[in-house]
Amino acid sequence: MSSKIRIVSDLHVGHRASVIDDLAALAPLAEGVDWLIFNGDTLELKYGDLDVDHYDAIREKQRFETEMQKWGCKVSVITGNHDPEISEIHSLNILDGKVFITHGDGLFPEIAPWSSNIANLRKHAAIIDPEATGKTEQDLHDYLHLHKLVTSRAHKDDKKYNPTLWGKLKIFLHQAWPPTTPFRILKSWREVPYRAVSLAERFGLSPKFIVVGHTHKPGIWKRGQQTVINLGSYFPWPGSRCIDIEENSLSVRKIHKRQNDIRIGQVVASFEL
Repeated sequence: MSSKIRIVSDLHVGHRASVIDDLAALAPLAEGVDWLIFNGDTLELKYGDLDVDHYDAIREKQRFETEMQKWGCKVSVITGNHDPEISEIHSLNILDGKVFITHGDGLFPEIAPWSSNIANLRKHAAIIDPEATGKTEQDLHDYLHLHKLVTSRAHKDDKKYNPTLWGKLKIFLHQAWPPTTPFRILKSWREVPYRAVSLAERFGLSPKFIVVGHTHKPGIWKRGQQTVINLGSYFPWPGSRCIDIEENSLSVRKIHKRQNDIRIGQVVASFEL
């Protein structure tokens, strides 16, 4: 019997802009799956140190872990910049190196160039060498771990920003300032395929597929012999995808999402492994 792997990204549970605020709504993601991989920013854990009465990051992580146990499948949780301490896994290299999965904050030395907290991110990003290379899995792990340290330190310098206190419109207005933000977002979207391939090459990887999230812009790009796939996010816009891997095929599928209602949709692209 063949096994089925599913990869999802950027659920942002705990963020007011996420369509998910009930963990039970995640169950459809695990249906018929043997291995479910969450590729970063699953929970809003970096806001847990703030004085927010209705959001407790430690409690939410425990509730998430309890929910996972109901699904009956293997679950791996990769860190993102919004949940940098959710696990010790910063990337996965699966299927004999054919599929490389990482959240995507490690593609950018300043983590999130579009962020309203960019000044603090840049200040702490001095510990990251954007041209760093390595030959082992530990080298890559250490490099990505620096990005988690930067995002945690920058957040502590910016406690005025707490997305759990904002409505969806206020979140958008906050993140749209300064006026250069949309241009920085578009620039980051354009750079994702190149940066993803560069990261893999610099650390001695040669995957057929590179799977990321982080920028929230779903897409599929062919770069040489490699295909870069961004799975989007569970914000209302601009869209979300998942990856299903079975036997010798990898399929990218659309996610239909409404408030606490997730449905796995049609295949938008299919590849041989």
